[in-house]
Amino acid sequence: MADWIALTEENGRWRALDVAADGQVIDRRAGPSPRPLLSEGVEAVLAAPSVGLAPRPLPCTPLPETAWPRAEIGAASLPALPGLIQTSDQTEVQPAEAARIAGVLAGVPQFDGVIWICGASALWAHISAGEVVSVMRAGSAAIQAAMGAPLEAGAEFEAALADTLSRPERLARELAPLSIGKASARASGAVLGAELAAARPWWLGQRVLALSSPSAPGWSEICARALQAQGAQVTLGDGEAALIAGLAKARASGA
Repeated sequence: MADWIALTEENGRWRALDVAADGQVIDRRAGPSPRPLLSEGVEAVLAAPSVGLAPRPLPCTPLPETAWPRAEIGAASLPALPGLIQTSDQTEVQPAEAARIAGVLAGVPQFDGVIWICGASALWAHISAGEVVSVMRAGSAAIQAAMGAPLEAGAEFEAALADTLSRPERLARELAPLSIGKASARASGAVLGAELAAARPWWLGQRVLALSSPSAPGWSEICARALQAQGAQVTLGDGEAALIAGLAKARASGA
């Protein structure tokens, strides 16, 4: 039986994860709206951007340090996690992403480095002293999906990735086949190479944790291997476990 429910919204998709008392996920449900995903009499913690909570400005801790706001889902009033915002360029960290970061810090409080959430819209978050200091977004997986390219690596993918990482201006050339309707492995690799080139200050000499995301299954493994090939200090992490740990921490703190 579920002890509580982690209710999240990412990329317009709602998910409910039934969590047992020992922290194990015992059931998963998804749908276009949140109310049918809740269970009568089971406490839920909400991480969803569409409920309209004002994001908290960086730098800050991933979870609020004061009383949490609440959001109405049907007849239920749920503790809700606000997102974060980098006011210099208005880059936002979605609530479920903030929960994943909190989950990492719950397990490794002294983590100092970069958390790379490898979703359709990737998030690079610089973490120091328990706070999210700054963030950057990139959209390699979403671009590849729009191109109709599979999220998978191979020799051509890796060659184009390395080529574009060293010479980002070659991206336009690698994407040229798309203009005649041909999605290629080289185009896919070039897109990720351009992201790594743009994110170089975020991973060069940094400790990086690459987290999986339900919006791009399997993509984190490819991302981590690509970064390891550049000699970066990168570890692969379980984004769903981090999400549960972050919302469990919020629940324990009285959210």
